[in-house]
Amino acid sequence: MPNDCILCNNSSVFPLEFIKKYKKLANRSYIRCPECDLIFVPKACHLSHTEEEARYKLHHNTISNEGYVNSFNEIILQVRKYCPGVNSVLDYGCGPGPVLAELLKRNGFECDVYDPIFSPVFPSCSYDLVISTEVFEHFRDVRIELERVFSLIRPGGFLAVMTLLHDPISNFEDWWYHSDPTHISFFSMKTFDWISERNGFNIIFTNNKNLIIMELL
Repeated sequence: MPNDCILCNNSSVFPLEFIKKYKKLANRSYIRCPECDLIFVPKACHLSHTEEEARYKLHHNTISNEGYVNSFNEIILQVRKYCPGVNSVLDYGCGPGPVLAELLKRNGFECDVYDPIFSPVFPSCSYDLVISTEVFEHFRDVRIELERVFSLIRPGGFLAVMTLLHDPISNFEDWWYHSDPTHISFFSMKTFDWISERNGFNIIFTNNKNLIIMELL
């Protein structure tokens, strides 16, 4: 078990205990931090980078997938409502098919893409808005990854994150979201409160389920 939280460095982390009635839990451990409320899978239980990439290539999320597109259109709707003055956008973790970037362009935004596997050239500029959808749960080293994300946001800019929050879940063991072996970091609203307070952000919107928008003050 790791000695410290991979986000806040707190040393009082503890393992979650399960009945382990599911095979999907048999080879994984989950650690919870009482300070920032992050739940994470320790490094020893991570897939290799090759295994992880192979699973991503199995995804078939395209612009013809109506449900997939509708979820992104909902994000764009909230961005228009809560993020005034946004022109330049970065889709951080766009995956093999940057559907969100295409939808943003259709809605009049300038949009670049970055993905450590599929579009690996790290941007050399900053943006009015960074959007990261279904990415944060894949972070291996949350603290370092967040520093990279924050470096891409202009002062007064915005960060929109889509990831399922664990605090509405009454039974983590039964939660489907951690059945994907590439999902290794799980956030709550308390986690995002901790992140925002220590990095100069203000949370301006959340649906308390899977979407958070923060403004860099």
